[in-house]
Amino acid sequence: MSQDIKTKKKLDKREQYAAKKTPWWFGLHIKDLVNPITVKRVQLSYVGILVIALGFVGYYAWENYLREPTGQEFVTEIVDAAGGMEAWNNLKHGTFTRTHNLYAEDGDVLRTINETFFFKKTDNEVLLQIKSVGEDGSVVWVGKDTDGYWATRDGENADPKDTARAEGMMCDSEFCQPLCASSMAFYRFSMPFKLKDPGIQASIASTGLNMLDLNLMGSSGEEPTLLDIAYDPEVGKDHWRFYVDPQDQLIHKMEYYNKSDMGETRPEEIYWTDHKKEGAITFSHRWTRYWPNGKVMDEYIYSDVDFKNEIEDTFFKRPASSEIAMTQ
Repeated sequence: MSQDIKTKKKLDKREQYAAKKTPWWFGLHIKDLVNPITVKRVQLSYVGILVIALGFVGYYAWENYLREPTGQEFVTEIVDAAGGMEAWNNLKHGTFTRTHNLYAEDGDVLRTINETFFFKKTDNEVLLQIKSVGEDGSVVWVGKDTDGYWATRDGENADPKDTARAEGMMCDSEFCQPLCASSMAFYRFSMPFKLKDPGIQASIASTGLNMLDLNLMGSSGEEPTLLDIAYDPEVGKDHWRFYVDPQDQLIHKMEYYNKSDMGETRPEEIYWTDHKKEGAITFSHRWTRYWPNGKVMDEYIYSDVDFKNEIEDTFFKRPASSEIAMTQ
């Protein structure tokens, strides 16, 4: 009888012991049989693994969600938003019409010119030819081939430099050549893809824009990201700033700073709105500059875009009857 009682008491003690909560670290204690010291080898291993895992998770979160992208990383983001480099590289030729409206400070229209750009990208350069139609219906062609620049006005030969200057295709530099302004216009049209060229120094800066700027940008209304662009000294000395909307990742404002022949820095501020997709790329179809009083100074409107029909190299050669040329 007493033996039964003792057995029952032992069972009760075992049940009570089993019912107790086992500490989480209980299984981590290992008895070192060589040295009679209790060590926590497995525990240390688990802690090490946990630290590594937390470090990896923290690094992943920082790299992908918390860290501000570098300038070059941000360039890649906005290039992808505009269609990607593959789409731009596959675009070999095309045409588009650019309507230029020039306004006085009181809002009166001073001039309207319709320019059709014909372009073809080769391994070495971009072949460019411009057809300009004035308000009086006169038609001007300006182009360049292996013999130099050429121009015609209403089918008659014309001096390429004088003609291009009259049509606003040249800047005011004494070193400017025909198609200078038109080439710059195409360079801007090529943004943001040209920001992947070698020699680009890209960085991100703060904007400090006011509500008026945000409204003119035609964006989501959120604070834009400012992309600051400079060049390696051997590449160029111009300075660009692009304001990118965080929602669509597209450029909504551009600032361009260049120096005149006299060394004077002349800032240029253009708002890019009305973004549309043409083929595989997306770009702004309306560029606008404003007078200090808030009225539109001039605007460029893009239309009749055609990236499908191929343009032969022979198209860019001067007309057979053209004799007036200007070499570089």
